[in-house]
Amino acid sequence: MQLVSTNMTLLAQTTRTEIAFLSDIHLQDVHADLNSAEFKGVLNPKTGKFATIRTMQSQLNSTRLFNENYFAFISALEDLKEREIQLVVLPGDFTDDGQPMNVIALKKILDQYAEDAGMRFFLTTGNHDPVKPFGGIAGKRDFLGKEGAEQAIAGAEGLFDRQTAITEQINYWGYSDITGALRDFGFFPNEKDLFWSHPFQELEVDNYDFQKAKESSDFKNRVYPIGDSSQTLPDASYVVEPVEGIWLLALDGNVYTPSKNEWKGSSVGFNQAAIHKRHQLDWIEKVVHEADKRGKTLISFSHYPLMEFHDGASDDMKSLFGEQKFQLARVPSLETTKLYAKAGIRLHFAGHMHINDTGIYHDSTESHVLFNIQVPSLAAFPPAYKTLKTLNTSSFEIETIQLKEVENMTEFFDLYRMEYDWLSQNQDPRIWDSTILASQDYLDYTRNHLIGLTRSRFIPSDWPENLAVLLQNLTDSDFKAWSEMDKNEGEAFLYEKVENFKAEMIDQVPAQSIIDDFYLLKNGDELGKELIASERLSYYEELIPMVISKDAIQGQSINAQLIQFFVIFDKLLHSLPSDHFSIDLKSNGIQKIND
Repeated sequence: MQLVSTNMTLLAQTTRTEIAFLSDIHLQDVHADLNSAEFKGVLNPKTGKFATIRTMQSQLNSTRLFNENYFAFISALEDLKEREIQLVVLPGDFTDDGQPMNVIALKKILDQYAEDAGMRFFLTTGNHDPVKPFGGIAGKRDFLGKEGAEQAIAGAEGLFDRQTAITEQINYWGYSDITGALRDFGFFPNEKDLFWSHPFQELEVDNYDFQKAKESSDFKNRVYPIGDSSQTLPDASYVVEPVEGIWLLALDGNVYTPSKNEWKGSSVGFNQAAIHKRHQLDWIEKVVHEADKRGKTLISFSHYPLMEFHDGASDDMKSLFGEQKFQLARVPSLETTKLYAKAGIRLHFAGHMHINDTGIYHDSTESHVLFNIQVPSLAAFPPAYKTLKTLNTSSFEIETIQLKEVENMTEFFDLYRMEYDWLSQNQDPRIWDSTILASQDYLDYTRNHLIGLTRSRFIPSDWPENLAVLLQNLTDSDFKAWSEMDKNEGEAFLYEKVENFKAEMIDQVPAQSIIDDFYLLKNGDELGKELIASERLSYYEELIPMVISKDAIQGQSINAQLIQFFVIFDKLLHSLPSDHFSIDLKSNGIQKIND
């Protein structure tokens, strides 16, 4: 694999197409008309509007925000409007569970920017869009209600064992309803496009006929059989040429399996799609062949990643934390990556994991090379989207744009304070850390959300207890001293420290620890690294080589666990460029661009 420099003189002479990728928006209509007699929302004195929002307590226990991301999406679109970027891809989870109120809100927003700014939007489905392929009854128990208490909302009676507001607006929509409402955004052919096709029709590029494509695009023609049964499921994949020379390949990676008379969705992605949607691989090969034959630039996108996204540390993480921790079941296997690379995918954009990352797969001869670009979520840290500039048919510039300032970010903060007061007065143990309401901007807000989530959920559920205690409480000098000890001395030293910390502590949580830096790197990559103080980075660069030179033994001893942790940390710390960089498909090179 080469690292190549960018010839800016040549690039300046090349006509560029610029595409934005906004992933995992998880849009929830924060001012929805619920059409419910029992609940209109909670009146916000600040705006005079009824707010249909989830509680802060629920946000701080979720890997995504539910409320402020609505405003982040608008801010991102305004930014794109100012940059005059008109091709916009949404790689799944564009709604929060595909409810009518959220799909309709999304359509209204996209229609507005299509009309006002001439934007074209191209969507693919995520696991939070059609949660069930044919829809179903649904509900949420954690909306913010009167005086700060929780309010349950459901699509039918009997879903929750508490007073519940009933509205069909909260139910799941399936493929037919969601793609029907959003039909203008890639799911169906559009007269503006030069070419459009789906996996179940011939790729008639030379004799493309819009009317024929339109007739073929009905979802009754876009289904695949489930195993040996007569049952079929929809596949919303498509390929489109919105501008001359650019083919966007949208892969629907959702997989559903029958379970107790209903369809159960999966969040695993292509590890299962490679099995249950084999027809996609054959179709990808045909698309790649036709694109190459015509000199088209093929850019694929899906909700799910096509390769490992922890900088090569996933196997180490499985060994240390366990295969079911850290959402490691969602990591594509090497065999899965090989299949899609062999089918011809070269440049792929994905979401799903709410992280910023760049990955490269290449076989031993480099005859199959795949670049997987992880687009961060607008609803989590780091809040960002990516842009791609086509510099020529094989060279690209990719930039990650962070959302720092978001207009109206604090619109619901007084309502959260009301919730906090209600929890305090009722001595509810779910009370949360109110310092998040002092966040200075949206970047700070999502970082504080990550810190709170780390304390309340990630550490208790994913980390070996003794390892977490050590990483939160050992001093720099403790780490340095331990790094110079042999195995037996180090084990005794760490064991004594753990016992002392447990005896002294109580419920104290350090304001900042190496675990926080770990999550900044794991989720933010280069964007997270920028938030770690330079003296901390220098300290890690000095400490880690000493640690990983120790015997990297496998096992559950405290000593072994700490060594394994630093092996993982080192890989996350020294990652491929993921902020602003160029990719050259001829040389298979990637180069960081220093702004």
